[in-house]
Amino acid sequence: MIEVLKNFEQAAGRLNPLVLIVPGLVMVATGLFVWLGGLGMRRTLSAVAGAVTGGMAAALIARQGAMIAVICAVVAAIIATVFQRLFTALLLGLLSLAIGFAILARPALQEDPGASIQGRDLGRGDQRLAMRDSLSVLRTYGVDLADAIRYAAGTLRPIQWVILAVVTAGSLAFAALLRSIGGAVAFAILGTALLFAGMILLLIFKGSMPVARMAGSGAFYSLVFSGMVAFGTVEQLVLCRRADRRSRTAKASKQQPDRAEPKRSWRNR
Repeated sequence: MIEVLKNFEQAAGRLNPLVLIVPGLVMVATGLFVWLGGLGMRRTLSAVAGAVTGGMAAALIARQGAMIAVICAVVAAIIATVFQRLFTALLLGLLSLAIGFAILARPALQEDPGASIQGRDLGRGDQRLAMRDSLSVLRTYGVDLADAIRYAAGTLRPIQWVILAVVTAGSLAFAALLRSIGGAVAFAILGTALLFAGMILLLIFKGSMPVARMAGSGAFYSLVFSGMVAFGTVEQLVLCRRADRRSRTAKASKQQPDRAEPKRSWRNR
């Protein structure tokens, strides 16, 4: 997986700038919003996160099933909206599973199982590719990433799968019992991941090699990721819950009749 990303950042200079700038800016803006205020708009963000999670999961399982990915994204968004508490627990469980998988399968993720993009002819010279060709290259890299993840999953031992199952189950129980804290942690992780992904795309557009640098300093960036998740969790618990209490207080005051106001009659007019 790491080798696929390194190949991508080397070939990104030939791609149309829009395929890097637009997703990068969208991810950064969305990541900031989710990282700092996800708990305040749980229903909307749960629907969006459900669509993204369902689409990505379907894309990993069905290699060429674009329609299946869209259907799974829509179904996941509906489920996330209706069963918000359940989806928050599922989101934290999936994120914990992804983080645990990245840690346990790190040696395999750093290997190069053989990427189909390596044999692709991107042309000669410094001329940038057209939008259609750039999107075709991105789709090929997406297939390579999915294959690299499947390859890494195949290298895990049974005891490692048991560890991942225990971590996922613990995260599900934690989010189900402590809804606010679990939701804050889930949205903080998701927002931080979006920020990292968006910044990587923007740095690749600027000609930097962020993937190679992050791969060489994995411990440092892991600490940065953990610190951002911790800050986002605390910030959401403090500010968003305070805003929720104020909103509930305002609604309750509007619903209660004003008993201090005396009744008017013809005598006191």
